Amino acid sequence: MEEKNFKIVISFLGKDFYGWQKQKNKETIQGCIENVCKEIFNTEFKLIGCGRTDSKVHGINYVANLKVKTRLKAENIKSALNSKLPPTIYIKEVKEVSKNFHSRFSIKRKTYRYVFTFQKSPFLTEITYYVKNNIDIERMKEAAKFFIGEHNFKAFQSSGSNVKDTVRKIYRISIKKKKFPIDEDIDLIIIDIEGSGFLYKMARNIIGTLIYAGMYKISPEDIKKFFEMQDRKLIPPPVPAKGLYFKNAKY
Repeated sequence: MEEKNFKIVISFLGKDFYGWQKQKNKETIQGCIENVCKEIFNTEFKLIGCGRTDSKVHGINYVANLKVKTRLKAENIKSALNSKLPPTIYIKEVKEVSKNFHSRFSIKRKTYRYVFTFQKSPFLTEITYYVKNNIDIERMKEAAKFFIGEHNFKAFQSSGSNVKDTVRKIYRISIKKKKFPIDEDIDLIIIDIEGSGFLYKMARNIIGTLIYAGMYKISPEDIKKFFEMQDRKLIPPPVPAKGLYFKNAKY
């Protein structure tokens, strides 16, 4: 039987998981899906994710690929997975692709989304970050301009990574305000960051810096100094993981 390669698009609520990457004695997205795959295929296989996510981070269109010898078609695999996975994980798409497709190494751009709010709500406790301070959104947008382009993001990488090449390119940062559709008294601030790749907690450190600028704790121009100094101690703390979403990947 010939091995097939399937691209899988996954959405997941991260609050009960220790991120994507499989870990011993911890519930992860990869581990959960792999366990279900073993039930379905009853054979060895390779499940490859497009990158790691932190504990409690969510996924909107997270991409993985699955290499397996099977006669099942893509639509049958999607149905089988969704029938066995917990409600916090949903397979949005399964598509057979070329054998050369690799969800991690074939990627060109990634987009992360961050959501925070100024109003408390029981509906949002696990999926957004509540900020009690007033924030100047226009000042955040001004600060965001200093991240656009190719930079050495070493200072925006949290400890715990051994990556040597810390240069990344940010293509776009958008900041917008939207009403929460369930309770329209609540405003959501939505930040999308599109980049060539992200270092460990880099997205959360960027958002934390933008929020500090919006609170007038730093000036937008300070970000230029952060890149010049490359001192991790100067960077504002990262925002909590629960407001972060892997939005999509471009290939």
